[in-house]
Parts: sequence; structure tokens; C-alpha cells
Amino acid sequence: MATLLYTNGQNSMNIKWTTEDKQFVRENASKVKDKDLAVELSMRNQRIVSLDSIRKLRQRLGIIKKRGRGRCELEES
Repeated sequence: MATLLYTNGQNSMNIKWTTEDKQFVRENASKVKDKDLAVELSMRNQRIVSLDSIRKLRQRLGIIKKRGRGRCELEES
């Protein structure tokens, strides 16, 4: 029988975003890659924050980046 293992016993699908986390993403999404946002929030929160979770959070906040590798500019609304 297979056993599911989660890092430090945490399931990354149940991340609760704090107001500070959301504000950090709002302020830095136009200047920093999602990958780097994930690294910074991982260090701040002492848990693994994936690139996909950052993308989903950013999209839920209505922040849409331009397409292309390594681009940080936001789409015009």
C-alpha cells in the first residue's frame, strides 16, 4: 500500500495566505519573477511555497503578467 508523504507533514494544497503575503505579492509581482516570489515566501513562512501556488494566488488577486520567459511586466487592464 502506497503512503503519501508531505514535507514536514504539511500538505501544500492547504496554504492559508496571510494579508502580508498577499500584499507582498501585490507590491512585487511587477518587479520579481514568480519563482523568486516563491523562494522569498518560503523563507519568510518556514514552509515550501511552490511556483504554482504563487501563480494561482497572483491570478486570484487579479494580477496578470505579460507572457514570455523571465518577464515581470504586468498586462494592461
